[in-house]
Amino acid sequence: MGNIDYDKKACVFNIQRYSIHDGPGIRTIVFIKGCPLRCKWCFNPESQDPRPTKDFGSMMSVADVYKQIKKDEVIYRRSGGGITFSGGEALTQPDFVEELIKVCNANGWTTAVETEGYISERTITRIIPKLDYVLLDIKAIPEDVHRRGTGVSNHRILKNALLINQLAKNVVVRVPVIPTFNYSKKQINYICEFSKYLNNVNTLHLLPYMTVGRKKYKKLGRKYEMGDIAPLSEDDLLPLKEIVEEHGFNCVLGG
Repeated sequence: MGNIDYDKKACVFNIQRYSIHDGPGIRTIVFIKGCPLRCKWCFNPESQDPRPTKDFGSMMSVADVYKQIKKDEVIYRRSGGGITFSGGEALTQPDFVEELIKVCNANGWTTAVETEGYISERTITRIIPKLDYVLLDIKAIPEDVHRRGTGVSNHRILKNALLINQLAKNVVVRVPVIPTFNYSKKQINYICEFSKYLNNVNTLHLLPYMTVGRKKYKKLGRKYEMGDIAPLSEDDLLPLKEIVEEHGFNCVLGG
């Protein structure tokens, strides 16, 4: 496995084995710290700061991660699984991800990334074609709605979504469905209309709002801005699933 920089490092805050949701087959998810968005509902607020912080994250080399992910190489082959890069926003650390992709390719493991698309075009053109799957978050289409919920404009995200669609081998659009933000037929309809421009996309995942991050905010000494809003069940998403299917997409709940 030559030409791989095993010494390249990034801050990793979790390596989760035996995932069946974040790409095909059974996968290991490498969670990399650093995120330019500040979503009010963020499930992993500890991931936003790219640096190691108390209790959250440590600097790991490509060699360190390889030692962990190779434990399940037999499972990857039997299930058609592999490695998924997540975060935070994994593509804020493109050098690290690129070296791990090389490791996976050398071992015959498939690769995927979860991305919100708020990254540079240079990173997209460099990394996306090398991946087997892209799980692309699209949270809202109206710019004011997106900014209110995430702290940033979505102009770059929507532009980059079109580029990712052109370059990726396989793309799935994922929508975190959040009360007070996009939990409405109107907002999901907007996302479906935009997704029709992504001719490489035939499946949308609707991910129900969860409160798993609430305790983390307290530990970080931060306010949880969603308050006491109750989580959504998959049944709560059934009317939205109908809309997605009416637009001609396959729809997966909680994928």
